[in-house]
Amino acid sequence: MTKSDKLKKYGIYFAYLTCFTCMFSTALTSTFSILMVLCWITSGAFKNLPEIINKNTITIIGIAFNVLLLIGVIYSPASMEMSFDFLKKYRILLFIPILISLTEGNPNTGKNIVTALLLGYLLILANAYLVEFGLLEMNKLAFKRFTGGFHVIFAYLVLQKIVTEKKYKILWSTLFFIISYDIFFTLQIRTGWLIFIALTTLFIFQHFSIKKQFIFYAASFCLLIVVFNTSDIVQKRVDETIQNLKSYDIKKKDSRTSIGLRLDWYQNSFELIKEKPIFGYGTGAYQAAQRKLLDKFSTAPTTEPHNEFLLTTVQIGFVGLAIFLALFIDPLLRSFRLIRLKKNAQAYALQATILFLFLGCLLNSWLLATVPSHIFFFLIVAFYPIRE
Repeated sequence: MTKSDKLKKYGIYFAYLTCFTCMFSTALTSTFSILMVLCWITSGAFKNLPEIINKNTITIIGIAFNVLLLIGVIYSPASMEMSFDFLKKYRILLFIPILISLTEGNPNTGKNIVTALLLGYLLILANAYLVEFGLLEMNKLAFKRFTGGFHVIFAYLVLQKIVTEKKYKILWSTLFFIISYDIFFTLQIRTGWLIFIALTTLFIFQHFSIKKQFIFYAASFCLLIVVFNTSDIVQKRVDETIQNLKSYDIKKKDSRTSIGLRLDWYQNSFELIKEKPIFGYGTGAYQAAQRKLLDKFSTAPTTEPHNEFLLTTVQIGFVGLAIFLALFIDPLLRSFRLIRLKKNAQAYALQATILFLFLGCLLNSWLLATVPSHIFFFLIVAFYPIRE
């Protein structure tokens, strides 16, 4: 093995460590990702970058999106610090061609990435249950799972293993039950519940014939009713959501619930988009642009509207939105190509990844957030490339 091969191998190991730590340690994630990039450079793996970009069009989309955001810094009314803070959060898209080129020729990359992500998630889950049973004191790691519904993608990945792998079906089935229980009976994650339902619907559609789909959809609906009637958390959050929607009034200053705030920010976003629809206000400009609307609509200030599609359009206009939408459309087209190549499991997982991020960005700003954006990045690297 040459020195270049060794460095490349180390870079892949650092990538797996980044996978493992991305859900519970920002410091370790940054450290391992930097080491991964250094190995990528020193091993000479960057030389195949033009070929990787040519084969994987999603890399071009990620680069174009970052270029638009960089241009947006120039005309943004926000401070330079705020603009660059937003810009650097999207750099995760630039890591896609780096890791694909680093793992080129390694057929086990996808499986190993999924394993590393699952192990990282299971560490958080095990810690949470130990805290729940009083065996550990409440700690920072236990709070990580409360920050949104990004855990739901792991339920899908485990469910897929039950269907596609011959070994350990009982183990995977038990793990799926534990994850599902945690999602619906412990966590208050409305976004996660919606994504869970969407991914379950997708999974049944992908893996079963029309006749069996009807049976599984009916069974899933019955299970959903059981969950609703037995989970106090789900009942409370659903009732709260309904009441929030009923009581929402843009003219009242005392109607600022979690749902009300989002609806206010959505309305503010539409107003801002009307003013500068083509190229937007610039990178990181949402808070500065929204300021003039606060008194008019009596809404609360925010740096982003909890909707990545609206945030993107306000920042870099419909031009940016078109590229952002391509980030979902291109992998979807790739999944159909994978199906034609008889790589169904990979294609289905890629479709689930797209749906996972699409809904997350529709209800929050997941590409802006560290954990879900890293999960998306690694799953794209795992499932998007066509590996022989």
